[in-house]
Amino acid sequence: MLSRQLYRSLFAVIVSTAVLSAATVVAMKLPTPRGSFLPASFITHSMMLVLSVVAILLISKRRLDLYGFTRGTFRFRPQILLWALPSAMLATAQALALPRGQAPHMLFPLTKIQTVLFVWIYASICEETLVRGLFQTMLRGASAADTDTRVGLSYRVTMSGLFFGAMHLVLIRMIGIAAIPIAVMTGFLGCVLAWYRERTGSLLPSILIHALFNIGGAVPIWLVVWLRG
Repeated sequence: MLSRQLYRSLFAVIVSTAVLSAATVVAMKLPTPRGSFLPASFITHSMMLVLSVVAILLISKRRLDLYGFTRGTFRFRPQILLWALPSAMLATAQALALPRGQAPHMLFPLTKIQTVLFVWIYASICEETLVRGLFQTMLRGASAADTDTRVGLSYRVTMSGLFFGAMHLVLIRMIGIAAIPIAVMTGFLGCVLAWYRERTGSLLPSILIHALFNIGGAVPIWLVVWLRG
């Protein structure tokens, strides 16, 4: 049992890391043109989505439903919108702590429209397809009967969260040590998203909550900047 779980884990890490690395390399070779409406992350996320879906199709024999491409047991309830609050509180504290006239670096130079389209929506879809679709399903062997409504902080949930947090350590190149708390927070977020994925069998709640975290991390900053004039 242990050897099978270890094999699945190593295979999942290798395949998912290969997809992530390939997407990063392609983005470096094919940068977006200057002045383009598309942000620099667009090619990375697009390749991440395409390669993840290709890997899923090859591994799953076209059983996309086993990889979260289904509604599963997910039913929307308004309470789920409260998941925007944790990142909103942190973003508010960050914005208020900055000197007047200085804006948090993570949202700039993206415009508000770019943030909505490419951070809130597109990034959430692409990253969840890779981590909760490909990686997490590979950990559990793609068993349709493996959805458990009682799932807690299981091995798969923990591994999914750790992988998601580790993905964001690449920000060290851009913002230095400030990337560490971001990686820790995204690791926590990853566990939340993985829990919903396990419980419902669907990527829909993961994508929605991922987007809500992104929204919560942006709107308070915009409001504080606007109020300060």
